[in-house]
Amino acid sequence: MTFAAGLVRQTRGLLPRAEAEFLLQSLLRVQRHALYCPELRVGARAAARFLRLCRRAGAGEPPQYLVRSAPFLDLDIHVDRRVVIPRPETEELVLRATRRLSSPGLIVDYGTGSGCIAVALARRFPAARVVAVDRSTPALAVAHRNVLRYRLGRRIRLCRASALGEPATARLRGRVDLLISNPPYLPSSRISRLSPRVRRFEPRAGLDGGPNGASIVTMLLRHGPGLLRPGGLMALEIDHTHGALVRRLASTAFVERDFAGRVRYAFLTGRN
Repeated sequence: MTFAAGLVRQTRGLLPRAEAEFLLQSLLRVQRHALYCPELRVGARAAARFLRLCRRAGAGEPPQYLVRSAPFLDLDIHVDRRVVIPRPETEELVLRATRRLSSPGLIVDYGTGSGCIAVALARRFPAARVVAVDRSTPALAVAHRNVLRYRLGRRIRLCRASALGEPATARLRGRVDLLISNPPYLPSSRISRLSPRVRRFEPRAGLDGGPNGASIVTMLLRHGPGLLRPGGLMALEIDHTHGALVRRLASTAFVERDFAGRVRYAFLTGRN
């Protein structure tokens, strides 16, 4: 047996301390502060597994994939290499969207990936129905797992579609209270410049938005407003280069910056 805090100290120089803490938290199923409780000791088998995972993370593997878990708001989301790891910027997208809503009845999450947005919104709005859309069957399998984890199978419907114009989503025309999306929005040329951890392990389909990064963003801006009911909201996470495109395709949209000061979000209200 060894102290949890001592295990974290053993990883110094191998990987950032926050990543070591995350891995040990996940293995022990405790909160971060508990790692430094003098009474918390770790058995030899768990300690050996923790150190093995730390070596893999230190060699470049994302810690979230190693433990198949990623935090998202107040959720614990299952993730693996079939889906992109949720980012804080997407948490902020959800928070900004919810501040603009009162009691939505129908929500569409386009490009749901792990289902983190769909699950978070279904929990935030207990009366809402959510349609979670993705073009990737493997990603939808991960989303299904998260829907079941939070017992939301009756309120979240998973749907495979490559565009909003397909029958599965076109039939929702004029009925949607919130259309929200964190689509692939990176320009193709930028993928090769991403960190090795992202480039090697996360699915390119969840990152690559085409030559200028705007292939899906453009589709959403062109077809999304038609799905909104009067007064409904479209909320998008976008690349920092997409501000002018959004204003050109949707002149009434609000473009907002993230906490780092970069263009990151677009919000559009359905016409009355």
